[in-house]
Amino acid sequence: MRERTLCIALFLLCIHLFSCKEEVDEPKPTSLLTEEKMAEVLTDVRLLEGVYAGDFQRVDTSEYGIGAYYEQVFTKHEITRVVFVESYSYYAHHPEMMLRVETEVSRKLESMSVPAAP
Repeated sequence: MRERTLCIALFLLCIHLFSCKEEVDEPKPTSLLTEEKMAEVLTDVRLLEGVYAGDFQRVDTSEYGIGAYYEQVFTKHEITRVVFVESYSYYAHHPEMMLRVETEVSRKLESMSVPAAP
């Protein structure tokens, strides 16, 4: 019984060691949005997604219908979908930076909120 437990423990240790790979630093995209610009774009994306999700009159529940609205957000900020996706992916692989971006998005959204009526 003890040998079996030891074998299982060694097996789990091996799995853990081999599954933990060294992080490779993702190179910065050439058109990486600054943290400030990413926060601005993400704020508008979050507003769009909130409005779209709250539209109970909509029959279509697929993501297909929201695509044109994303393009309007990207046009407003003078970026492309590719620039946004590459920047988002880069920040997602750098949690400290993404936390700063998301914190700023939250701050911006909170400043837009309307207090509840008494």
